[in-house]
Amino acid sequence: MLNDVKTNSLVSLYQLEPQEIKHAQVLSGVSPFVLRRVFGFWMLFVLGIAGIVSVAPGLSMFFVSMTFIVLLLFTFLIFYQSRISEGWPAILYYHGRIGVVKDPISRQFLFVAPDIVKSASPTLLKPNKKAVAIELDTSALSDNDKFLLEQAIWPSENKLIALSYFKKRETICDAIAQLLQKKRTSTNFTAASARVTS
Repeated sequence: MLNDVKTNSLVSLYQLEPQEIKHAQVLSGVSPFVLRRVFGFWMLFVLGIAGIVSVAPGLSMFFVSMTFIVLLLFTFLIFYQSRISEGWPAILYYHGRIGVVKDPISRQFLFVAPDIVKSASPTLLKPNKKAVAIELDTSALSDNDKFLLEQAIWPSENKLIALSYFKKRETICDAIAQLLQKKRTSTNFTAASARVTS
């Protein structure tokens, strides 16, 4: 079941729209910049192959036509699936919550409240995939929260795990720690202000 990202639940499953991803702070994943570079190199490759095939002697018209069709088809598929404008985020921060991708195709993320995040640390997934593990305090979680955690790509009772892709794991962990510190400082300031005014 999909929740509202602004829900009071400690763990929630939410499907983001492309526009929402653009407004989120992406901490890990494949950025639009990288995708644009890959697509640019692919286009150069396509133009090079098309040029060679079109001037090569002795090739049948059928072979040349099929080569162009296959190149155009692959170009369309790459462009369609690449999501050049939004990228493929793995960990993001949105509306005061940390989200880890659950289903990259449909843009579903498992979001957790910063209150239950203990820390983030580098980890390895078998055989040798570099990832980040976000450790959670599960003492206050409901049965539904625990059920949602089990729906993650790499299920765990007390962690959310995501690939680090092209970013250093330590950099991602530092960014998460800074977000948590900022959120907790803001919460403490708000609580202190409320006590003073009352």
